[in-house]
Amino acid sequence: GVQTQTAECLVIAEMTTKHLVVAMNKVDLFPNGEEGRERLETMRNKVGAVLSKTRFEGAPMVNISAKVGGEKVAACNDNITKNN
Repeated sequence: GVQTQTAECLVIAEMTTKHLVVAMNKVDLFPNGEEGRERLETMRNKVGAVLSKTRFEGAPMVNISAKVGGEKVAACNDNITKNN
C-alpha cells in the first residue's frame, strides 16, 4: 500500500513544486501475467486515490525497477503508455 513516507513526500511536494511524476518502484516483483497486471493496477488506483486529494491528481505514473535487465519493466511501461 501507500507508505507513510509517500504521504510525507506529498506534503513536501505540495509546498515546493507544481508538477509531479510518480515512480512505481519494484514492479519486477509483481508476478507475470494477468495477476501481476491486476495487482499493479490495484496499486496504481490506491496511489491515484491518494493523489486525488492533492494538487497532483492525475499525475503520470512510471514503472521502474533497479533489477538488471528491465525487460519486464519496459513491457509494463509500453502497456501503460498505450492505455493512457
